[in-house]
Amino acid sequence: MRLHRWFGQLALAGSLALVAGCATIMHGSTQEVAIGSAPTGARVIVDGVAAGVTPYVADLKRKDKHVIRIEMDGYEPFEMPISRATSGWVWGNLVFGGLPGLAVDAITGGLYKLKPEEISASLREQGVSVADGADYLVVAVVLKPQAGWERIGELSAE
Repeated sequence: MRLHRWFGQLALAGSLALVAGCATIMHGSTQEVAIGSAPTGARVIVDGVAAGVTPYVADLKRKDKHVIRIEMDGYEPFEMPISRATSGWVWGNLVFGGLPGLAVDAITGGLYKLKPEEISASLREQGVSVADGADYLVVAVVLKPQAGWERIGELSAE
């Protein structure tokens, strides 16, 4: 009879372990974040470490905060922090796994969802400034015009 009781306790512990980390089981401790840029081929730096070139998919730990930096020679760098928000699967933990499930998800990072899930950077050329406004004229100085640009005027010292 003691053996039967021991197996029952083991089965109960095993079933609790299965539902203990609901968010971790459902979407894991990492999340993919798609990173793109215009123009493509820019360097992607994740948390200060070179990761690849755009287009790129970063596999980020959910429990950590991250900073994505996109760089390309001749262009202003682009930087965006990745924030964490609580995942909806936390409610599954509270209902099915209780505190052990919540603890598992907090430790593994399954408790969180990273935002944004996709980054699309429009890189600006260095030395070019753009401003919107109906009541003023914006003048941008460009040292190297691109092929295909149409000349609409010229400044002179006269």
